[in-house]
Amino acid sequence: MNFKLFIWNLISRCLGIIGSPKEEWKKIKEEDDSIWQMITRFLLPLLFILALASMIGGYFRREESAWTSGLLIIAGLQPLLSISVSLLISTVAINAMIVTFRGTQNVNLAFRLVFFSFIPVILVSIILGVWSELYITGLFSLYSFYIMIFGVRILTDLPHDRESNFSTLASTVILVVYLIANFILSSFFGAIH
Repeated sequence: MNFKLFIWNLISRCLGIIGSPKEEWKKIKEEDDSIWQMITRFLLPLLFILALASMIGGYFRREESAWTSGLLIIAGLQPLLSISVSLLISTVAINAMIVTFRGTQNVNLAFRLVFFSFIPVILVSIILGVWSELYITGLFSLYSFYIMIFGVRILTDLPHDRESNFSTLASTVILVVYLIANFILSSFFGAIH
């Protein structure tokens, strides 16, 4: 695979979903990627960048007296696991919720909704991994609600009158799952420090 093309597709997808979510969701709908293909083409590279950013940020925030290379790995592992666990749990939850709103269950569709709506959260995590002082950028994570609205309208077969309720509830579920997973894993990894 051409590495430049791979990176360009990743950047293009991230910029597209943020800059023009309606058009990007239409492109996503036409793709027939499996969950594994989405993971290898988009999720794993973003998680690698996130882990690297967190390790770099952890290195610069280290305390000289208590620093080891093991803590550097923990600094990269914690956000990586938080996002991965959140995506997994949220995908299962969203897939189950679709039936409640008179839609058809489809795990591939649920993963697309969760993952591509989650891109602002991943990008914020990358920024905060390097510069934790920029915590105000965390508000950009709320943009995922806006992205989800278009995703639900374009990807799902939900009745029109239920789309806004579903997208609001789905976005809230994703955000709450992420916050809980992040809190639990931060507490766990904090105890290891």
